[in-house]
Amino acid sequence: MKTARLHKYNESLQLDEVDLPKPKGEGVTIRVGAAGVCHSDIHFMHGEWKDTLRVKLPITVGHETAGYVEEVGDSVQGLAKGDVVAVFGGWGCGICEFCKGGDEQLCISPKWPGLSEYDGGYAEYMHVPTYRFLVKAKGLDPKHVAPLTDAGLTPYRAVKKVRHLLNPNSFTLVFGVGGLGCYAIQYLKLLSPTSVISVVRNEAKARLAKEMGSDYIINSREEDVKSSLKKITGDHRVDVVLDMVSSKETLDTGIASLRKKGTLVLVGLMGNSFDLPIFRSVVNEYSVIASLWGNYNELGEVIGLYRTGRLKTPVSQFKLSEVGKAIENLEAGKIQGRAILVP
Repeated sequence: MKTARLHKYNESLQLDEVDLPKPKGEGVTIRVGAAGVCHSDIHFMHGEWKDTLRVKLPITVGHETAGYVEEVGDSVQGLAKGDVVAVFGGWGCGICEFCKGGDEQLCISPKWPGLSEYDGGYAEYMHVPTYRFLVKAKGLDPKHVAPLTDAGLTPYRAVKKVRHLLNPNSFTLVFGVGGLGCYAIQYLKLLSPTSVISVVRNEAKARLAKEMGSDYIINSREEDVKSSLKKITGDHRVDVVLDMVSSKETLDTGIASLRKKGTLVLVGLMGNSFDLPIFRSVVNEYSVIASLWGNYNELGEVIGLYRTGRLKTPVSQFKLSEVGKAIENLEAGKIQGRAILVP
């Protein structure tokens, strides 16, 4: 089978021919229908996490995958060849307190596909070590299901953490209307009555934010963000900031925009650290929380929500052989929604 593998950090992926994985026991081989191209993959390929995620290269990249069951091991239950499945990417040990609590993505020794010892979905086929990491998606197109496993799942968990803080008079500020942000806007409108303000950097992103349901849009290339926020919110300011970027610029602006008892949610992984004004944070009782990916049950909820027809999944499609082009376009900010590879 063909696979796009990372042989050395900071170098382009290579298209290799490798043996088709053979499932045993609980294992499942899926025929990849689509694999999402994520900024996390780019951070990983650049070697930014090599001291944290110790991986033996080469490895097939990709942690956002959906496809069709091709072959199952002799201990697999409830799956048959041809079934459409989404691959839950937060593979855990299954026995630590976080796995037992239902949050395998927080496992103390995670084995995420495409980011650990297991190959990911930038390939024609993918081996999943146990059927317990698969969510059935009967009747759905893997091209639209694949992005749900991360781009759709991650902001869903983040919004769930703060929706109890939102009401018809509240404002939520979203930084980063890309693969994750386009879903964040939709969840805010579907799961809460808040007014959504999106900060974008070009007209294409502005159009996407509007299509996703954002109530207000600020183009940071043409407007002063703080002045525009004051015009929109008046003295109320912002109740929640969802930062899908987490750069110094967005974090500084987000903190400065919070009202008393406001909450900043860290989702993006662009920056390394940020300055938190201690006095202002204490006297205003700011909250800063982080949100990582989502758990297995939450992925099922996201797929269920998509099945209702109320969730849009904008994608830009590339062939597996065009993986370099997809990554280049993502780094250049040219992708609207999510880039996917279709073998």
